[in-house]
Amino acid sequence: MLIVSYFFYATWDIRFLFLISALSLFNFYSAFLIEKFNSLDRKKLLLAAIIITDVLVLLFFKYYGFFRESAEILLNKLGFQNNFLFLHVILPIGLSFYILRVISYNVDVFRKKMAPEKSLLDFSIYVAFFPQLLAGPIARAADFLPQLKDGGAKTIDNLQENFALILGGLFKKIVIASYLTANLVDDVFAVPQNHSQLMVLLAIYAYGIVIYCDFSSYSDIAIGVAGLMGFKSPFNFNAPYLAVDFRDFWLRWHITLSQWLRDYVYIPLGGNRKGKIRTNFNLITTMLVSGLWHGVGFHFIFWGLLHGFGLMVSHVREQWVSQLKSGSTIKFEKIFAWFITFNLISVSWVFFRADSIKSAFGILKQLFNWQSNIESIEIYTIGVILLSFLIFAFGRQIKNLFINVQQKLPLPLQILAITIFTIIIFKLGPDIIPPFIYFKF
Repeated sequence: MLIVSYFFYATWDIRFLFLISALSLFNFYSAFLIEKFNSLDRKKLLLAAIIITDVLVLLFFKYYGFFRESAEILLNKLGFQNNFLFLHVILPIGLSFYILRVISYNVDVFRKKMAPEKSLLDFSIYVAFFPQLLAGPIARAADFLPQLKDGGAKTIDNLQENFALILGGLFKKIVIASYLTANLVDDVFAVPQNHSQLMVLLAIYAYGIVIYCDFSSYSDIAIGVAGLMGFKSPFNFNAPYLAVDFRDFWLRWHITLSQWLRDYVYIPLGGNRKGKIRTNFNLITTMLVSGLWHGVGFHFIFWGLLHGFGLMVSHVREQWVSQLKSGSTIKFEKIFAWFITFNLISVSWVFFRADSIKSAFGILKQLFNWQSNIESIEIYTIGVILLSFLIFAFGRQIKNLFINVQQKLPLPLQILAITIFTIIIFKLGPDIIPPFIYFKF
């Protein structure tokens, strides 16, 4: 499994095998040092040093160029001529994800939620497990490592469900996300001024569809592939666009990341235990961390701030809703809250997708730039968007239906149906399939 995972990673760039193996070694042995120390203060100091080391690795590869350019601009504005060392730094694919895994492992050892893993082989597999390596889900060591013991799983559970996840993921990625990216989103976001209000609005909604179908598809495929090898993975999405507020959204969207941020950022900051002002500060800080984790640029920081303020409003809403008495009022409030939440999240994705805050506001500004021209929209595009909303609302039911159909077929027909369905998916997709969005994080 480790050889396969390292080979899988090496197909992207063999040079970074040294990085992932070095991080595995460092974090494997650092956990033993945490357990060895008796003094709590020394444990805390060591844990801080471990986390700082891991984070510095991430900062160097992910943010060196951003910090260098920002520092040079600032110094030039202050009248200092300074050119920092220029390095062409490549971001190792999947680095953000396996850094979170090794940090959570050491923190859990410090909290005595688990003992240090005795097998370097098992720990290295946990860090580099190829289905989850590039874009999650972010598995916890306490859940993953026990599955490697005694030679791993002897049987494959839920065979049909695993195939349903893989095929559903391929459908969302190829038929929906890739098509909308190639035929609508990329063009409108590149030159919004060339498009009408309606087309810009449609592209904003379409990008919300794209990022959900793109990212959830990878998670589904990763979970399904891992399942075919006997591994159980945490689910990462639960109909996020049915959320009624931002808190509900983060309970449904990228669940393993939101749980990681809750357990290793929000709660250590104090969570909601130190009053409203401190709770709001902790929410904002946590979402700023989320924004910085996702990417380089002030537009990601702004995106994180938007979600931080959205979480603050969600807490106020929950208190207000708890005081409502009438059933019809509660139902109407839920529908209204869903509508507002969906549109605010759709707008926030503009800052996530744009190259800068300026270009993001340029896209939003185009919504208010009245033009008389009317652009034609392909019927197929409208159909894909409508299909996406059906998947948002009934995704689980569609998956269960596919599983039930598989279970009623004999194995040869199951294989034939899966083969035919896979061919149809690739035939419906565009000629060039864009890479997964989260590969760049």
